[in-house]
Amino acid sequence: MVSDLKYAVEQRLRFIDFLVAHYGTVNRAALVDYFGISMPCASGDLSEYQEFAPNNIVYDKKAKAYVRSTNFKRVWA
Repeated sequence: MVSDLKYAVEQRLRFIDFLVAHYGTVNRAALVDYFGISMPCASGDLSEYQEFAPNNIVYDKKAKAYVRSTNFKRVWA
């Protein structure tokens, strides 16, 4: 459940949601740069985001980033 998240995790998931909604893409480096977290932590956040919204993002191997799917719906507005 979204309301059960720790504040820092929720902020990172909101950031993922924002980037995908506005730019159509997100990668681990964006989270590492913005929040100063480790790559494994960024990977975990992306996985957790996919649990909340499994149809929102798909991994593009060529771009090495997650991109907005055609079924995208904001989790946090």
